[in-house]
Amino acid sequence: MLLARYLVENVDQDMQNWALDMGEWLRSQEFPFSSILRTYQLYRNVFWRELHPELQQWSLSPQDMHYLERELGKAMDESVFWAVYHFEQMINKELVQKEETISYLHNDKLTMLGKIAANMAHELRNPLCAIEGFLKLISESTQEQAQLQTYIQVVMHEFENLHRQITGFLSFSKKPILDEIFKTVQVEQLLDEVETLITPRLVGENIRFAKQIHPCALTCYEEGLKQVVVNLLNNAIDAVQNRTDKYIHVIATASDGWLYLSVENNGEMIPPEIVEILFQPFFTTKQNGTGIGLSICKNIIDKHNGTIHCDSNENRTRFVVSLPILSPEEAVQAAGFS
Repeated sequence: MLLARYLVENVDQDMQNWALDMGEWLRSQEFPFSSILRTYQLYRNVFWRELHPELQQWSLSPQDMHYLERELGKAMDESVFWAVYHFEQMINKELVQKEETISYLHNDKLTMLGKIAANMAHELRNPLCAIEGFLKLISESTQEQAQLQTYIQVVMHEFENLHRQITGFLSFSKKPILDEIFKTVQVEQLLDEVETLITPRLVGENIRFAKQIHPCALTCYEEGLKQVVVNLLNNAIDAVQNRTDKYIHVIATASDGWLYLSVENNGEMIPPEIVEILFQPFFTTKQNGTGIGLSICKNIIDKHNGTIHCDSNENRTRFVVSLPILSPEEAVQAAGFS
């Protein structure tokens, strides 16, 4: 009926209403787009197969026949075009809603972690500061006891590791961390200190470790950056467990005002779909993992106005950190005056 009216009157609004209803019906049936086009093609063929014999009985001239075929074909094409258009609009709207939901859930996780971090700052840091103070007093009062001093140094070393872990977790907090002081450090010295921390694991698990460091001074939050490198190296050590020949390679280069730091290992390939969500809070592929290590790394690097990403293939997996050599404040000022 609508096609017949199309030949003698303006039915644009009715065609739009039909197309909207058809688009909603197609979406409700969850038809694949290819099936929609194939169905239309079949419908059009059947329509003309039935209509042609009827038209021939009307003794129409070739010009009239051509006009009817053209106009009816145009009406069918337009109606299906608008039906598919509305179908796509509904799909896009649903995708946007899903993306907004995912973004909301992600931000909700970060907010929750921020609240937990704030509580940790209050509940853990105060007693830890007291423990540190008494350890220093004990150390000063037992200078003559070499064996005891050795034990104290071990405790202080582990205490610093614990302090670094808490500080890293506090990176989720929106409130500034009191000891988060940006200063100029030598990259080579920082990486040497990190290597000292992980050497026991490297030696104990028979891992070949190599560094290729371009001497460079960097303005950064030193403890935070150490935490990032320690996390990446510990992850690399975990990744090569099933290899006979295990190696980890750290490369640091400076170019055009940026430091590029990569941590590479020859562990198993990380699938692309996993790489995309590696830095989301609570995501982990480890049996006893917490899923916050790489999230902490990303938060710390974000605070340096830098980036971190992963690329992985069958031969190697590499995490690359890019950091501006300028301080965050200098970087903002430079951007403002550029």
